[in-house]
Amino acid sequence: MKYNFDVLTDRRNSDSLKWDVAENELPMWVADMDFRTAPGIIEAVQKRAATGIYGYSIVPDRWYDAIISWWESRHGIRFEKEWLSFCTGVVPAISSIVKRVTNLGDRVLVQTPVYDIFFHSIENA
Repeated sequence: MKYNFDVLTDRRNSDSLKWDVAENELPMWVADMDFRTAPGIIEAVQKRAATGIYGYSIVPDRWYDAIISWWESRHGIRFEKEWLSFCTGVVPAISSIVKRVTNLGDRVLVQTPVYDIFFHSIENA
């Protein structure tokens, strides 16, 4: 899929946590996207929303298949489905990984500068 990431989108006055700030303020503290969502993603969200059902869903096999296929086609690495774990975001993923690969009292390195909540996701793991 080709997409033009060079198109500028003015997000001021749009309830943007990042851009609804003072006139001369340059918000560099939050990793928010500064480009429009790709059309394919917009269409997929609209299609799902059109069902009118917003309950909890399972993670379908096609999600695992997409991850496995992407890594294999781009990097020649083959994952097994059992090796993968669905996470709702980066912070829960960090916490999950720390729980899985460390023991109480182990040291965990966090390279700064970094989003402050990364420290908390480790402390709370």
